[in-house]
Amino acid sequence: MANQVNKPGYVNSVLVDWGASLFNQRAISAPSAKKSMTGVFLRPRRRAEVGAVGRVGVTADAKVIRGKLGSIVRRTPQVVVKISGGGKGIKHIKAHLDYISRNGKLELEDQSGETIKGRKELNDLRGEWQDGGFPIADESDMREAFNVILSMPEGTDPIAVKRAARDFAAAEFAKHQYVMVLHTFDTDPEPEPSPNPHVHLCVKARSMDGVRLHPRKADLQRWREGFAHALGEHGIEAAATNRLQRLERLRGERLSVRRMKERGQAPSKIPQSKAAPERVAKAKQAEATVLRRYRDIVRALASSGDAEDRKLAMAISERIGEKLRDVGRHKSSDIER
Repeated sequence: MANQVNKPGYVNSVLVDWGASLFNQRAISAPSAKKSMTGVFLRPRRRAEVGAVGRVGVTADAKVIRGKLGSIVRRTPQVVVKISGGGKGIKHIKAHLDYISRNGKLELEDQSGETIKGRKELNDLRGEWQDGGFPIADESDMREAFNVILSMPEGTDPIAVKRAARDFAAAEFAKHQYVMVLHTFDTDPEPEPSPNPHVHLCVKARSMDGVRLHPRKADLQRWREGFAHALGEHGIEAAATNRLQRLERLRGERLSVRRMKERGQAPSKIPQSKAAPERVAKAKQAEATVLRRYRDIVRALASSGDAEDRKLAMAISERIGEKLRDVGRHKSSDIER
C-alpha cells in the first residue's frame, strides 16, 4: 500500500476524487467575456473595460482543491455573493436604482464604463432600460432585473472590490445591460453605513439576445468563484467555501445586532425557532460526510512525497483535528444512522 500511496499522481487522484465531492466541484461553464456588444443605447465595449477574468469556471483539478484546503487552513476571508430580490417592471427597477445610488448621490457605472449620477441621468438610464433592447413594461409579473450584492469583510481595499466586481460582471453578464455602485463606510450617505465594502450590481434579466437569467444554486456558486478569482487578480486573497465545508455551524452576527452593541444598547431578543429533528439529523449526517472526506484527504496528503503536501495535512489536522478524531471513533453504521 505504501508503494501505491507514494506513486506520483496518487495524491492528486485522491484530491480530485474526494476533494471534488467535498467542495461540490463540477465543470460548470460560465459565459465568455465579449469584447463588444450591440444594441440600442449601447456602445461597443473597449478592451480595457472587459478585464482579465475571462472564462470563469468551477474546476475539479488537484491544484484548485489544494488552494481551497489552504484557504480554509489560513481562514481566508470569504466572499459574499447574494441575490437581494429583483424588479418586476420598470417602476420597481427605478426604485432600486434610486436606493443603491442614494437618490443620485452616488455614482453608478454601466456595462460600458459610463458613469451615471444625479436625478436627470438616473431618469435617462430608466429610459434606456425601459426602451432599449427588449422593452420593460411599467409593471410586470416577471422579474425584469436581478439585484446582486458582492461583498467582502471590513478592512478590504474598496477600490480592489470595485475593480473585481467590474471584471466579474463583464465576464458573467457580457450580453446584459447592468449598472453597479460601490458602497463603503466612508462614502455611503446612509446614517448607519455598512463597514463592509460591497458593490450593488443591478442586471437586466433579459440579455440583448433575448435570453433570460434564471440563477440557480450552481450559478450562485460559480458567481462566488468568479468574484473570488477576480479579487485575486487585484491582489485580494478571497475564498468561496461554505460553512459546512469549513465546519462552522454558527452564522455571523446580524448587522443590526452588532450596531446596537456598538451603541451600548442591549440587543432586542431575537426569537429562534427550534430546528426540526429531521433537519438536525440531516445536518449531522452532512457534517459526518464532510469529516470523512477530510480524513481521507489528510491521509493521502500525509503519505505524499511532497513536503508541502505533508505540511498541508498537518495544518488541516490542527485546524479541525478534534472533529477528525471524533469521526474516527464512530463506526460507519453510527454515522449513517
